[in-house]
Amino acid sequence: MKASFERERILIVQAIVFIALIAGSFIYTATAQALLQIGTQAPEFTLKDIGGRDVSLSQYSQKKAVVILFWSTWSAKSPNALKRFEAFYKKYKDKGIQVLGVNADSQTISNEDMEKIKKLVKDFDITFPMLMDRGLKTFHEYSVIALPSTIIISDGKIAYELPGLPLVGTEDMFDYLLLLAGEQPRKKMEPKYKPKHDAIADTNLGRGFVKRKKYDMAYPLFKKAIEKDPKYMLPYVELAKLYELEGKNKEAEEIFKNALNIEPGNVAVMSEFGYFLTKLGRIKEAIEILDRAVKKNSYTPAYYYHAYALAKNGQLKDSLGAFETALSMNPYDPKLYSLRGEIYKDSKMLKEAASDYKKALELILKIKE
Repeated sequence: MKASFERERILIVQAIVFIALIAGSFIYTATAQALLQIGTQAPEFTLKDIGGRDVSLSQYSQKKAVVILFWSTWSAKSPNALKRFEAFYKKYKDKGIQVLGVNADSQTISNEDMEKIKKLVKDFDITFPMLMDRGLKTFHEYSVIALPSTIIISDGKIAYELPGLPLVGTEDMFDYLLLLAGEQPRKKMEPKYKPKHDAIADTNLGRGFVKRKKYDMAYPLFKKAIEKDPKYMLPYVELAKLYELEGKNKEAEEIFKNALNIEPGNVAVMSEFGYFLTKLGRIKEAIEILDRAVKKNSYTPAYYYHAYALAKNGQLKDSLGAFETALSMNPYDPKLYSLRGEIYKDSKMLKEAASDYKKALELILKIKE
C-alpha cells in the first residue's frame, strides 16, 4: 500500500514538472497589454448572433462609437452591465452609438448554455446584437482580463476600456459615451489620453522581436517608444520584463519606478511591479503595492499576483481565497492556473498542482489554435 502511494506520488511529481515546463515555455501573457491598449487598432471579428446570423465589427464602421460588452451568465456583475447598456442603447442608438454584447460563458457553448443565454436576453429585453464567442478567440484578441469588460471603439481604434463595473469608473465611461453621442456629460471631462501612433508601432515591433528572442533588436524599440511618448505605459512594462528576462533586475526595477513616477495609479504597471518584487523575495513591498492595485478596479492579474504574494508570505488560506476571487472574474487566464499550481506544489498539494498546471497548458493550447 505504501509502495503504491509512493509510486503515485512520483508519477504526480513527474507530471507536474513536465506540464510546468511545457506551460512555462509557452506563457507570454497579454496581461501587460491589458488596460494599456488605448489607441491601438481594434481587431476585426465576425461572430454569430444568438439567431445564427453573422455580425462583423466592420459593418458598424460609420458609427461614432461601437461599445463591445464582454459578459457571461455566471459573472455576478454582468446582469447590471447588460441592463445599463440596454437603457443607454435605447436612448442613444440613433445618435451614432452601437452596442454589441459578446458572450464569453465558455470555450464551448452547449445547447443548455445557449438556452440560458437566450432566456437572460429575453428576460432583460436586450435589443442590441448578442454575439457568441465560441472558442473565446475574440475574448483573447481583445486581451479581456475580467467579466464583464467594456471596450469602446471610435474611428477604428480602441478608445476606452473598463474591466468590471466599478462605481466611479462606470459613470466616467458613460460620460465619455455621452460626449461621443454629442450630448452633455454629467461633469466636465478632461481630454482622454491617446498614445502616439509611432510609439505604439515601435512597441508592437519590439514585442514581436521579444517573441522571436531577438532581444538586442527589441531594447532600442521600447526605449524609442518611451522617448516618443513618455505617458505610454506599455513599453515601460515590456522593457522592464525584458530586463528581468535577462537577469538585469536593477534596470528592470528602475524602469518600473520611472513608469509609476509618471502614472502612480496605473494598475497594470503596479501589478507587474508587485509580481516582479515577489519573485525577488521582497514580499512585504510586493504586498503593499498589490494591496493598492486590487482596490483600483477588477483587474484580474492584480488579484492573482496578490494571491501569489500572500502565499509566498505564508498566508496560504488568504492566498487561495484571493485566487478564487480572480477566478470569479476571469477563469480563462493560463497565468492564474500556473501561479496557483506553483503554490499548490510548494504546499505539497500535488494533485491540485497537477490539475492546475494541466488547465494552464490546455488554455494556452486553445489560445494558440
